[in-house]
Amino acid sequence: MAGQTSSGVGRFEALDAMRGICALLVVLFHIPIYHALKGTQPFVNLQFCVDMFFALSGFVLCHAYGQRLQHAGDGVRFMAMRFARLWPLHMVMLALFVMIEVSKIIFMRTDGSFSLDSVPFGAGHTLYEAVTNILFLQSFNLHGGLTWNGPAWSAAVEFYVSMLFAVIVVLFPRRRREIFLGLCLAAGMHLYERSPGTLFVSSDWGMLRAMFSFFAGCLVYDLRLYSNGRLDMPNILEVSCAVLVAVFVLVTPSGGPQYLFPLLAAVVICVFSFDQGKISAVLRSPALQKLGLWSYSIYMIHTFIFQIMRSAASFLGHKLHLELVAWHNDDKLVVLGTPAQALVAALVLSVVLVVPVAALSYRWIEKPAMDMARHALSGTARAEAPLGFGAAIWRLFSAGVIRAAAGFRAVRLRLP
Repeated sequence: MAGQTSSGVGRFEALDAMRGICALLVVLFHIPIYHALKGTQPFVNLQFCVDMFFALSGFVLCHAYGQRLQHAGDGVRFMAMRFARLWPLHMVMLALFVMIEVSKIIFMRTDGSFSLDSVPFGAGHTLYEAVTNILFLQSFNLHGGLTWNGPAWSAAVEFYVSMLFAVIVVLFPRRRREIFLGLCLAAGMHLYERSPGTLFVSSDWGMLRAMFSFFAGCLVYDLRLYSNGRLDMPNILEVSCAVLVAVFVLVTPSGGPQYLFPLLAAVVICVFSFDQGKISAVLRSPALQKLGLWSYSIYMIHTFIFQIMRSAASFLGHKLHLELVAWHNDDKLVVLGTPAQALVAALVLSVVLVVPVAALSYRWIEKPAMDMARHALSGTARAEAPLGFGAAIWRLFSAGVIRAAAGFRAVRLRLP
């Protein structure tokens, strides 16, 4: 299989690239520029990318850990690594958003002529909401909406769904497929009961949304194990999947039909996991592989960058007496030429503003935190290298968690 490493727990390179493309499409969806597609149903349907994320996570984690989680200690180590993967960057971004709120206080005292969009530490940015974000609890219907770094809601629910996955694999290895199927169906049906008008829930029923797609990904991975490792007609299957996803995004209305997407996503992931068609060959290109490597940073940092961009445009327009921002459906958007010109600008800025910063974020925050956790859990010495900001935060907040996980692994308790 292309993308398989010598370790046996390989990477699906086409799926890595798919994750990067989805992250960039989420960036395009969120960029605060009024353009020709803003508010149209196909553009709104870019939110399916989040469901693709969840399904990808289920598939990949089932591949990487489905046979390795055999004891309680393995499960604790797995959760420590998931924590190291998701939490440090989340904390860095939360700290940066807190700095924005502090800067609002300073700005109000120095320039009273400029009206801010929101009061410092107001709704969505309170200290209580910061605490729930620190604990990854912001997506359990506690606040009535997104808080602080909005996209982090999905990282929070993915952490807890990953924990549930580990418990199932450790405790019920022989019945896991039935449990995956039951949880997938139950989550999908319960979510539809709670939100029949849209699949695109977040801070309220986001846990159900994540479970629906995540366990669909787990199921299709287990079904893939029965294959011979080859696809018949891979090019036809890959093109068919690409066309189906494109049509689904372009024509699917809000409501019930949206609930078919997690199942479609699981099938698409299964097909592209074989890495055998012409589209997979394109997805294995170095540029798209880098995009996949940086996908979590792309996803987590972009709203901070866009908030700075929107505030700068608003302030510049105020000083120059120009209308550089305007309200559209309760959202303050930057105005750049005609809607068609603005669409081109949105496409370019989504890449230019976010991707380079995401590369730095991965280098200085994500990778050091994961390396530190991996070394701590394996008991090996850490390489001498300067700590990134994220790694310093990881060391400060998580050393105790890592030591506990390593100790628990050493005991190797076998559960009945």
